[in-house]
Amino acid sequence: MKMKNKFAIVTGSSTGIGRAIALELAKEGTFIALAGRTQDKLLKTKSLITENGGQAGVFLGDFTKPDSLEALVALIKQRTDKVDILVNVAGIWHGKDEVYAGKDFESFSKQVILDTYAVGLTAPTFLVHAFIPLMPKGGKIINISGTFENGAKGWLPYFVSKKGIEDLTIGLAEELKDKNIQVNAISPSDTATEAYKKYFPQYIGEAIDPSEIGKYAVFLCSEEASGITGKVFVMKKGKEPYEGYHT
Repeated sequence: MKMKNKFAIVTGSSTGIGRAIALELAKEGTFIALAGRTQDKLLKTKSLITENGGQAGVFLGDFTKPDSLEALVALIKQRTDKVDILVNVAGIWHGKDEVYAGKDFESFSKQVILDTYAVGLTAPTFLVHAFIPLMPKGGKIINISGTFENGAKGWLPYFVSKKGIEDLTIGLAEELKDKNIQVNAISPSDTATEAYKKYFPQYIGEAIDPSEIGKYAVFLCSEEASGITGKVFVMKKGKEPYEGYHT
């Protein structure tokens, strides 16, 4: 894959899809900047990487707070002057003890709506804006979207944040073509993360393993995928990834 000596930022890498992508990229020799706000879980991801001979660092930041995000960017820029890969995974679809699904839109708190947009769309936009100047030709940006089999009903803020990230993907890909930076999105259907197992155990048999998403992210970051940009790839259990950008 030729990813040794590369620097990757993976948000939301404390668990689930973000952790899986971080682990798979680290296997290729890439240094992983683990970005998020939960230190103990990020340290766990780091230990899983280093136990297998990989390299990673923990960079703390609260994606709901612009000042904290600015500080995170500054910390990463102190560590490197080159970002080869940026993977935006972080999103909000549940709280500590509540899943934000099956809810009427008017029953969402204003803070949950604001935080969902901040983490799922505003923060990725900010991070792309901050790190494009550090990305070399051949740089890769991957955004994690989401496939909603039953539409937006029941988790509208999350739905809007994820569909917004798809539009960001398409627009960025056009803008960055001349810089030879590829931008794509992966849109997983139900995924067997720890949170999914907690809130939707009845559907776990239909959920894709996070490692499969991690492996596809590695492919999109590889030289073999250098001609692919501006695409949204849907991933479902038992199926090959396919294009599925919403219109």
